[in-house]
Amino acid sequence: MPSRDAPLLAGRSAFVTGRESGFGRELALGLEDLGASIATEPPLDLVVHADLDEAALQRQALAETAAEDWDRRCEAVLQAALQCAQSAFTALRGRGLLVFVTPTVGITGAPELVPYAAAVEGIRALAKSAARQWGHHGIRVNCVAPPVELLAPDAGRLGPDVADRALADAPTVRDSVASVIALLAAPGSVVTGTTIVVDGGVVMAP
Repeated sequence: MPSRDAPLLAGRSAFVTGRESGFGRELALGLEDLGASIATEPPLDLVVHADLDEAALQRQALAETAAEDWDRRCEAVLQAALQCAQSAFTALRGRGLLVFVTPTVGITGAPELVPYAAAVEGIRALAKSAARQWGHHGIRVNCVAPPVELLAPDAGRLGPDVADRALADAPTVRDSVASVIALLAAPGSVVTGTTIVVDGGVVMAP
């Protein structure tokens, strides 16, 4: 267990999916800033599913969404989350935390991102169910929900209007999202089966 003055994740080993670029890379760097060792194989204390196929963020009207579009932007996203969960169960058994990054469009909906928003909400249900099933194995499962623009900064506004956030400061991946995950993974944490929104107050705006 780290001392009071040690970084929050000192001595902890973490695996981050999608860490090769973009959001996942920034998140891995943020966890390293907080003392975690970014690993490529078990044993692990923390697994974060942050991977995203940007094809899932292609805008399209619901009435024009074909079956193959739904499969690519919804079913494939859910399958990737399931595969991560199953691998994490083996790597974490008896010792750790699985976190899914689930952008806030899963909570609010998004008119031109219906397949992806549905997939994100499905992942939140997966997380809650896994948390109930795996708790006696020593595994906790949670979600963190940043604005979708943090995952795809070049895609333009895709979710609720970020100008409506309650805080003046916008959330960042390396600081804001990483620090919330670190708190969830800290020694003594018993939080499981929940979603923590990291958006500066946009979702709660009227």
